[in-house]
Amino acid sequence: MENQGGFERDFLLFFPIVLAVFSIIFLSNEGINPNEVGLISIFLVMSIRFLTNKFQIIWSNEIQILLIFFTLSHNILYSFFSDYNFMLILGILLGTVILATIRISGDQFSISSLLGILVGTQSMKLSLVAENWSLPLVTDSIDILYLNWIKFLSAPIIGAIIFIFIRIFIISISETTDESE
Repeated sequence: MENQGGFERDFLLFFPIVLAVFSIIFLSNEGINPNEVGLISIFLVMSIRFLTNKFQIIWSNEIQILLIFFTLSHNILYSFFSDYNFMLILGILLGTVILATIRISGDQFSISSLLGILVGTQSMKLSLVAENWSLPLVTDSIDILYLNWIKFLSAPIIGAIIFIFIRIFIISISETTDESE
């Protein structure tokens, strides 16, 4: 990208953003199809990756990890609850390829990935509604067994997130008391 002119570089940087915005606009006429939800978040991840080359974006890796784990958990669960198709598998494959290129570890990775899994699991409520991703959410059309699965999958994830936050809080308290002495 260094040999390209300013216009070509800007076009390549902003093309995934324009693609994500137009896909949301065109797909959301009658509700977003749950099969394409993962691809929209993958386009957003690619947009963030390209924009971090030009701009300094705070928490860019964490946002990318959250969106990738959202895509992975949503697509895997939606394929379990309904049926497999090409768009779901494509979103899973693209998410794993992009995830392999992100270098982050520690608590930020744990919290971002768990929040992404939690959001992906909770988004199943929108995907399993008869009208797809449209509001207002009518949970009467969702089978109670699906709602229980979503609830039972979300509870340990919330517990792990709370545990990590408490651990970070206790470690930060012990570090501040060590510095004050």
